[in-house]
Formats: sequence, structure tokens, C-alpha cells
Amino acid sequence: MKYPPFCPNKLCEKHTLIHRERNWYIRSGYYQTAISGSIKRYKCRLCGMRFSDQSFSINYAARRKLSYDYILKQLKSAAGIRDIARDLKVSPTTIQNRISRLSRQALAIHAGLKGSIRLNEDLVADGFESFVVSQYFPNNINLLAGKDSQYLYSFDYAHISRKGRMTDYQKRRNQEMRDKTTGKISITKSFSNICKEIDLLLEKGTREHTVLFTDEKPQYPAVLALCKFSRPLSHVKINSKLPRSLSNDLFSVNYLDREIRKDNANHVRETVQFSRNVNNVMERLAVYGLYHNYIKPYRINSPGNKVHAEVAGIDRKRIDSELKTLFTSRRFYTRILRLSGKEMRTWFRGFSTPGKIGYEYVPGYAAG
Repeated sequence: MKYPPFCPNKLCEKHTLIHRERNWYIRSGYYQTAISGSIKRYKCRLCGMRFSDQSFSINYAARRKLSYDYILKQLKSAAGIRDIARDLKVSPTTIQNRISRLSRQALAIHAGLKGSIRLNEDLVADGFESFVVSQYFPNNINLLAGKDSQYLYSFDYAHISRKGRMTDYQKRRNQEMRDKTTGKISITKSFSNICKEIDLLLEKGTREHTVLFTDEKPQYPAVLALCKFSRPLSHVKINSKLPRSLSNDLFSVNYLDREIRKDNANHVRETVQFSRNVNNVMERLAVYGLYHNYIKPYRINSPGNKVHAEVAGIDRKRIDSELKTLFTSRRFYTRILRLSGKEMRTWFRGFSTPGKIGYEYVPGYAAG
């Protein structure tokens, strides 16, 4: 870094610098670190805060450098946390810390790039089911995608009841565990959050009329009936038992469902690598969403190697500019233009995990 881009103090007027000024700080020497060598220090002329080059690094407050590129490639290849930890000779906790850092990078990049989209396609919404902690705690993660681009606009988490046959003991055990669960999020509440995202897309869109395709869950029409959208939106229900082919109007979410189950170890069916924490689920999905939208080709033989975000209408230069600093430049929460409620909860690990008591640990720098 040649010079600091802004003051890290969120209360300072220079924290929201847009133009690259150089007269707002003074150099304040160096300090030595074991992992990065000599680091430049600075002082803000306005607020007096001292900071360094490391304040703007994704490795801020980290005691060891690891390859984020390698971690991302392993995550999208169905590798488990312990497997990655063994490869890099670190603890699983260290890998989870790096995934948390990557997820915040992903959330910030997605929020910035998604804001530039002028919706020019119909939308598809549906959920895929998994579980956390145990199969007594299944969940439904609602996905919102572009019908033509398969761009993942948003996703949200919901608790659901265990299905299928159960013995009398399993029924009693299921009721006991459900009674102890706090912070439940229903499909209705989760889909309401998705509808807020839909309204923002419609408001910025270029279409006079948009169609939303979903399956036949009864919660969807009930929520849509209460929503007032900025532009006309029609709702079309599709039977989820129809063949999951390209001609199916739910293809976008069916495709995402397949890819998430294939590429994420914690969602592979009948796996021992299931999730133990709801926040870890959301962070890992945020990282995978970044890969799916901005790195993975739209089609294997797509012309110009287009990614899903380009098909949705995002300029390739903007995508490349953001990805260039994905593994290096730390994203600051206070400089992001807009995060949805779900994205904020993911950023600050605010989801409640069934059976878990107490608050999640969130490092102080996450609020910077």
C-alpha cells in the first residue's frame, strides 16, 4: 500500500474519503512484526488516531498468514474444515476464523456490486433443506435467483420442524429439543426478508412487469399478499415434483440447490461433516455465493468466459476490480453502502444456534 486510503476511525470525517487525498495524515514511523516484517505507521491529523498499513489488511490482528485463495478453492470443492486445517497445519478454529474474514469480504463485495444491477429478468425463489447440530433441527434456506442468469441475489435462513416417521422416543426427544430452542426464524419471516430484497430490485429495475416463480409452499402467497411492491409483480406457483430440467421455470434454484449440495461439505446429504453452528452455515454460504456469482463461469463453454453476475448486468471491470483485492484489502463495515438484515446478522454472527446458550464471539475489528 503506497498510502492509506482513509482514516480507520469510524467517527472521523476522513473515514468516508472518496477522493485520494494525502494531506489528512502524517507518517509516524515503523514497527516490526513476525509475519509481515516492517510495517508503516500513520497518524490522522483530524482525530489523532494512530494506525498502520495492517489496519487495511484482511490479515489485521491475525498471527499467521494463510492462503485465502486455497481456502476458497477447498471450500467450494466440498472440503471439510478439519481437512483444510490438516493441509495447512493449523487448528480448525483458525480455518473458521479465516472463513469468517472471507465471508465479510464476500458480503461487502456482493452488496456493492448488487447495488449496480438494473433488474432485467424474472426472479425465482425457493428453499433447500439441510440441518444444523442434529437432524432434530432441520432448516430451510430460501434462495432468490435470476431466472435467466442464475445469479444468487439473496438467501435467508429459517427453522423448520423435523419431518418423516419417528418412534415415540424420537417424538418426545424432538419436542424437548424444540422447547429449548430460542431465536426461531420461520419460513414466513425468512421469505418476508426475501421480499424486501425483491422490492429493492424492482425499484431499480428496468421492467414494467416482473414475474416471481416459486414452488407451492403455502407461506409464499400469504406473505406476497401482504407486500406492497414498488412495481408490478406476478406470482406463479410451480409444482416442485416436476422434472428439474432446463425447461422448468424453477431451474435457477434447482440448479443452485444441486450445486450447493455438491460443492459444500456441510450440505451433502447423509454426511458426517454437518454444520454445528447457524452462523457458520451463513458465512460459508456467503463465501460460496461470491464464488458462484463472480468467479464461476455461467456455462462451461460460455462466450468470453462470462460469469453469472455479468449475465445479470454487472460490468466485468467492476467485478475484476473488486476481486483483485479480495484476498488483501480489508472491507470496513462502516463504509458499506447497504447490507440487508440477513447480511448484517451474518456479518456480526447474530443467528441463534439450537441448543447453544450465550452470544457468539465477534472480534472488535468487525465493527470497523
